Amino acid sequence: MMKCIHSARTILALLIVALTVATGTATSLPARADTGETPAVVPIGEKSDEMKQADNEKHRKKIREENDRELKLREPLYPQQARSLAKRYKETAAIVARQGGNPRPLLDAASYFEKGLDNRVSVR
Repeated sequence: MMKCIHSARTILALLIVALTVATGTATSLPARADTGETPAVVPIGEKSDEMKQADNEKHRKKIREENDRELKLREPLYPQQARSLAKRYKETAAIVARQGGNPRPLLDAASYFEKGLDNRVSVR
């Protein structure tokens, strides 16, 4: 009896995977039809990919700022953690610079955490 149940589960799982793959393939075919020979025209009601990406970035930044603000309010050890992260990012940036890489993103991250210490919101 147990072998029958396991076989049925396996068949059901394989069927679900097959349907998911088939559905994904069928819905993405029109997207692949664009050969890139002619520039895409965006209908009036839709946004271009660049505009959508810019909106997504703004939305992500807003969410990050809200999460950071909540973390600063709730976490009593946030200043120590931010100082430590900034220090580690600076150390890593120095290593990257010695090896010939671009340390700018790491230095930006360090300044972000240092700036967060300056603008700490007080809980009242």
